[in-house]
Amino acid sequence: MSQRLHPADPDHPWLGRRFSAGWGTHGELEYHHVRPDLVAEFLADSAVDEGVYRHPVRFRRLRDDLPAGQVQPFAD
Repeated sequence: MSQRLHPADPDHPWLGRRFSAGWGTHGELEYHHVRPDLVAEFLADSAVDEGVYRHPVRFRRLRDDLPAGQVQPFAD
């Protein structure tokens, strides 16, 4: 795990959630919960179905200039 990522606390907002391995697949991603204290900028298409981006998103950069507390959380 990166030196900038830290294990999540028990009250992590995504605890218990499952994520699909790909559009139309039945597989699930294996992942590790981390503290939501870094802000990442990403590119995404505006097409969203039931709260899920229809196309892959692309990581752009970490936003060290923006504290996580100033970013609105994702809506369910």
